[in-house]
Amino acid sequence: MLHIYHLSSIYLYYESFNKLYNHHNRMDDLREIFCRYDMVCDNPNGAGVELHHMPDFFEMLRGIETDRMHLHDFYEIIFFVEGGGLHYVDFNQYPISPGSLFLISPGQIHSFDSAHDQKGIVLKVCAELFDDFLSVPYVTVPVSDIEPLMRLFEAIEEELLNKDALGHREALRSLVKLLMVKIRRCCTETYAGASSSLKISHSAFISFRKLVEENYARLHTVKDYARLMSVTPKTLTLYVRECSSDTPLELINHRIILEAKRLLRYSVLSVKEIAFRLGFDDPSYFVKFFKRIVKQSPADYRESLQQASS
Repeated sequence: MLHIYHLSSIYLYYESFNKLYNHHNRMDDLREIFCRYDMVCDNPNGAGVELHHMPDFFEMLRGIETDRMHLHDFYEIIFFVEGGGLHYVDFNQYPISPGSLFLISPGQIHSFDSAHDQKGIVLKVCAELFDDFLSVPYVTVPVSDIEPLMRLFEAIEEELLNKDALGHREALRSLVKLLMVKIRRCCTETYAGASSSLKISHSAFISFRKLVEENYARLHTVKDYARLMSVTPKTLTLYVRECSSDTPLELINHRIILEAKRLLRYSVLSVKEIAFRLGFDDPSYFVKFFKRIVKQSPADYRESLQQASS
């Protein structure tokens, strides 16, 4: 079995954040708190794709402790074919079993459990090569589809060896696209509410989700995103409702709340500083917004996390 590795992984964990914060007396963004810097997108000799095998992946990162929460700026597809345990994505935990497949988007916080004896594939894809978007982080691949999916991973691994071949980057992008199509096909139950990629609504939904990811800290209304997409708010709502059980405003608010929870849990920023970081000019309005959705004030939410971990 082939193994494709590149120099990658410098982690900055929460334990070292206090030194960083005291030294700089500021925080540019969440990645200074709890992050991973990876060469998958920056390596000048790479193609924006890396493939690793588990459990060798864990062995390679020994000392970096992959059971720690971390985030990165690329997409990551994690496919388990043997083993069990748990995988953590943002504030949820998911069981691992043969066929478990995780789709981690840029900015999502996740971690492996401490077992590190699972077998499978970790595929990292730079955002510029990834033009698909899935609204769920976890699916279960049917047993009958595990082997066909593995053949696609093997094809990607084989193409990674042809870095000097004509059309290498285009071939990798096509193989990743084919992989995502296969994942959608073999997980039709999970994606029962998703539209065909040929539909206008699906394309619009993908564009909307990407725009929210890029602008949630400054744009908070459906009207803002409809303007960026050159459609009316009503049309955007129809597109989103055809692909999701949530309204556009619910998806916008969910992204803001997710980032607020991350900052409350992993940073030392005050509630006022978090409010400003997320685009709220009035911190009191941010507190009301957070409490309306979470049913706790930001301060109470942070205190409950501290009590749970003590």
